[in-house]
Amino acid sequence: MKIVNLIIRVGLGLLLLTFGLNKFFWFMPDFDFTGYPEAEHLFRALRFSGQEATGKGYVMGLVGFTEVLVGLLLVIKKWVPLALVILVPISVNIVLFHAFVNLPNIGPALLVAVLNGYLMYKYWNHYRPLFA
Repeated sequence: MKIVNLIIRVGLGLLLLTFGLNKFFWFMPDFDFTGYPEAEHLFRALRFSGQEATGKGYVMGLVGFTEVLVGLLLVIKKWVPLALVILVPISVNIVLFHAFVNLPNIGPALLVAVLNGYLMYKYWNHYRPLFA
């Protein structure tokens, strides 16, 4: 079972590293927002500042930096419980974005949220003092 937890932790870390670095270098294509103008508008508003698609917004950079940081912490197994807590609001927002404005692309969002929840369950002893 330890090997499964290791694969999940490192896999989630690598997934976050990939998607986090993509928010800086844009080496992967964006999701297809055809038929979902609200999703495209919101995504562009988070990615760019102003009307033109040339300015850089700060939100995607901040999310990308956080994803890279959490991904690195998970891969090197440093402060994993803290990294998982930091990932919760990102996971929730990614799932809600896709649930409300782009349902067909919710798969990766659900994967991140489920893996985050699973790992938090596995590290639950670290969170017990918070609820005592």
